[in-house]
Amino acid sequence: MKKILALALSALLMIGLLPVPALAQDAINLVPVKEFRFPSESSVADVFTLQNTGAADVTATVEVYDQAARHTIQTSDVHLPAGGDPVPYQAYVYKPLTRNGEINTYRYTIRIPGGSTRRLYYGQKLTITTDSNGTQIHVYDQITNSYYPRNTVSAFGPHFRDVTPNLTKLWYMFTPVDLSIQGRQTFVLVASNMYEVGEAYVDVNGDTVVVTYSLFHEDKEDFTTERLSEFVTFYNAYTDVTIVEPEDMPAPSNFAFGQPFSILNHLGGDTNVLMFIRNRITYYEFPAPNSAYIRFWENNPEYKARREAMLQMMDPIMTVDPGAN
Repeated sequence: MKKILALALSALLMIGLLPVPALAQDAINLVPVKEFRFPSESSVADVFTLQNTGAADVTATVEVYDQAARHTIQTSDVHLPAGGDPVPYQAYVYKPLTRNGEINTYRYTIRIPGGSTRRLYYGQKLTITTDSNGTQIHVYDQITNSYYPRNTVSAFGPHFRDVTPNLTKLWYMFTPVDLSIQGRQTFVLVASNMYEVGEAYVDVNGDTVVVTYSLFHEDKEDFTTERLSEFVTFYNAYTDVTIVEPEDMPAPSNFAFGQPFSILNHLGGDTNVLMFIRNRITYYEFPAPNSAYIRFWENNPEYKARREAMLQMMDPIMTVDPGAN
């Protein structure tokens, strides 16, 4: 009996030493198509492919969820033969849109039996043009809803790296402000140096200044952008700037969003100052089911002119690398 138990134990130990088969998800390659255009409103197009590189056939389940309507609009099974070619999954125009630039967002959930669940996020956007005969042409594009975790935000202005390359390699901007102007001044907030995500407001009432900000689309249902941190400070001159990372500064800022301050008491009466905002957010390109952040093109004529005017406000040392634009 002891010999039988010993043999059984040895067999179990040998089984434990055998290599463990890969999980099902390890054998499934998911390749999304980042952006594509539907040839017509009634056509279909590949949104991703699935390939099974494992040794056994599997069937994946795909659900398409309309994020604005909050319901699943399609559920289908995709058979993936072992070692087979990539199998395309096709999308179509799920919801007819009516306004030029209108957007609706969708979530694809791909479930593999015995494996993981994968998700893809897209937006469908309508562009309306008119041909030479005056006929409207509706074109739909499907675009990946890109995800940007813990990205930085600054207010529009010149880049530190263009003025002082050794100060930082990041795309932080600073904002020259004339506080002698009574009332509100508005500056666009830019995330990742790619998207316009909000506005900063500088309100001057006599000697008192208040800085606030808002994010675009934050009043809409299912807004997803997450505010992680915020920082604002002011300098009397550009030469006062020695550190641009708030976390590395030896002392906290004397300024804060929504907190009034005095030009005389806090800035020595100087109204020609530099504002620096460095917030941090996590966001999607489409922050709500029917909304999108627009791209930031810093060298469009309006922004170039405004940036040059800002530079003229500053001290004579303010020069920008000519190759930066």
